[in-house]
Amino acid sequence: MRYTLRVTRLFACLLLAVSPLVSHLATAQAYPAKPIRLVVGLAPGGATDIMARTLAPALGEELGQPVVVDNRPGAAGSIGAASAAKAPPDGYTLFLASSSFTSNAVLQQNGSYDPLADFEPITNIASAPFLLVVRNSLPVSSVQELIAYAKSHPGKLNYASSGIGSTAHLSGEFLKRAAGIEMTHIVYRGAGPALADVLGGQVDMMFASIVSSLHHAKSGKLKALGVTSAQRSAAVPEFPTVAEAGVPSFEMTGYFGLLAPARTPPGIVATVHSAVQRAIRRRDVVERIAADGAEPDGCTPAELRALLEKDMKSIAEITRGANIQR
Repeated sequence: MRYTLRVTRLFACLLLAVSPLVSHLATAQAYPAKPIRLVVGLAPGGATDIMARTLAPALGEELGQPVVVDNRPGAAGSIGAASAAKAPPDGYTLFLASSSFTSNAVLQQNGSYDPLADFEPITNIASAPFLLVVRNSLPVSSVQELIAYAKSHPGKLNYASSGIGSTAHLSGEFLKRAAGIEMTHIVYRGAGPALADVLGGQVDMMFASIVSSLHHAKSGKLKALGVTSAQRSAAVPEFPTVAEAGVPSFEMTGYFGLLAPARTPPGIVATVHSAVQRAIRRRDVVERIAADGAEPDGCTPAELRALLEKDMKSIAEITRGANIQR
């Protein structure tokens, strides 16, 4: 009787030990069983929204379930990021982050989310530089002419951004300090509305993602003066880098990181990662990403985490130097 009781207890202990693993494997194998929500913390029409809508149909086909883009703009992307961080970690809520994701975390003293603690990195969809674009009526055609104009018209130039601490804002501050010029920062609720006012001539200039601004530059609706990457973009090799155009050491490159809420099971993260790898290698997706001036990536979760850590460190250095606060 004692022997039987011991065996029964041992079996029960083993069952308790392996049940979480069995449950995890069953969840991963069953996933996905319903549509997936892809949260974008920025307004429609901006680069992150464009990338999300490029990825979503292909990713949905690879996973066998629809992927629905859910725009939740506000607070330079913080509202959408915070909502995604609080979602159940079951793989049915994903978040597409851009550079504002890390800059918000650096600038907010009582942040609503932590990029590293509150999310599971999956992969970087693509990397893309920014374009320094100006309204067509501004009488400049190069970075040097822009700097000269700013110096001869002190305080007259303004530049748009999607929010305090956004990459567009940090790039504008970087240019101000490096070139010794003054410009007024005009804050918008998203990159799409900001770019629309540069197109309409209400704002002088902007550091806009190449994904959302390249077609406007090629069509002549905007004047593009340079790219912010370290090397010229393969999509527009005719445009110089801002560094070679007269602002040494200037470099800003954007990312489009796909993440899930923290504690999402590793099996689900691996499933989404594999599906993204297949999706961004489809010819139509590759062509669309390239046409927007970006380059597909598909890095590992560990590599995306390292990218986020590096970006946060760089942003902290810039914000301290420019005394940017919220």
